[in-house]
Amino acid sequence: QQGGLSMKENQITLQQYRGIDLSILFAVMAVSQFLIVKASTRWFSDQLYVVSPVAAVTALVMMRWGVWAGIHGFAGGILFTALSGGSWQHYLIYGLGNLASLAALPLLKIAGKDQIRKDLILSLVFALGVQLLMQLGRAGLAKLLGHSWMEALGFITTDILSVLFTMVIIGIVRRIDGLFEDQKTYLLRIRKERNQEGREQF
Repeated sequence: QQGGLSMKENQITLQQYRGIDLSILFAVMAVSQFLIVKASTRWFSDQLYVVSPVAAVTALVMMRWGVWAGIHGFAGGILFTALSGGSWQHYLIYGLGNLASLAALPLLKIAGKDQIRKDLILSLVFALGVQLLMQLGRAGLAKLLGHSWMEALGFITTDILSVLFTMVIIGIVRRIDGLFEDQKTYLLRIRKERNQEGREQF
């Protein structure tokens, strides 16, 4: 019974940690998106291209928590549309279209999260995959909603700078210990290292 209680407490602790982590990453995404949109409308309003941190944060969350990244992909699309002043169709296109990024989840299982984290090329391929899947999801949904092929492709071409942005961000965060890593694996690794340090002290 005591072991069961301990297991339950650990589970609750993990859920709380995940909730805090997801909230922090969402806040980072929201603030970044707000600043980028405001900067682009004030100083670069004549530019046809946009930059968004949504795919980068979604890829990061996907590595850390798996399918929970769908929250950030969907909410990020809604936030981008709200800040940009889009129509009701844009809310659907960016919100639901971004969920196509979850199709990158099998890549994490096939290649292995740890292998992707350690290998720069695999990390960049994963980041590229998340970004392109988002763009394809938006384009596909736009076509289903009656937009022309040119208009649908516009959801890809105007967001091309975000591809580079996403790959750069993932290339940077993968070098920070524990950031671009499955969090269950990370917590177990930290606990193991601390237990080993404790035994070495005695």
